[in-house]
Amino acid sequence: MRAWLKPHIPIKRRCSLSEEEIGLVSGLLVVASIIPYSIRTYQGKIQPILTSWSLWTLNGLALLLTYKSSGAEANVWPAVFGFTNPLLITIIVLLRYGGWTKPNRVEIACLVFGLLSLGLWLGVRENKEMSQYALYLAIVADLFAAIPTIEFVWRQPNGDRPFAWALFAVGYGLAIFAITENTFANWVLPFYMICGSLSVAFPLALYRWRHKVPLSEWV
Repeated sequence: MRAWLKPHIPIKRRCSLSEEEIGLVSGLLVVASIIPYSIRTYQGKIQPILTSWSLWTLNGLALLLTYKSSGAEANVWPAVFGFTNPLLITIIVLLRYGGWTKPNRVEIACLVFGLLSLGLWLGVRENKEMSQYALYLAIVADLFAAIPTIEFVWRQPNGDRPFAWALFAVGYGLAIFAITENTFANWVLPFYMICGSLSVAFPLALYRWRHKVPLSEWV
């Protein structure tokens, strides 16, 4: 097996910042990503898909708990705000637009996976090795929750904006440098979040680049 998959191997790097400081900065970038997004949502210039964001709130809690139990330390901060960010957007959407729609099969599957992940975490939270499986289940649930938003941004790229998604990806990318234990469980969440957020940002940026949209409408 490749060396980067072996557990409990400390990572040595030459850097003026400690892992704790890098983790905190990455978390702050994740927080910063939600500020313009929440403002644009309140202004009605962004149309978040309530299904995705409400499910991301549940899954964000599951990811935070399982990631921490799986051994995340300094690199846990982005996961903290990965829970609070969708919670804020869900609240804004409910207050501004209100109402729930009947969930479809994909959304129900995501809800089930999220609840299973939380249930599994409750049973194995003291066991770091077993907590990894709850983390993987939560990632699957989070992926299901992303499907409505990914479909939406390809169909209506003027209904969302890429800046916040790209900044979110940068925040999680920085979190990689805060990893202190070189395990698959520590690497999988930031890599998933980077790929997931960029998969939303890409069609939004592509649309704006092709149509020469002003930079003010990228944020």
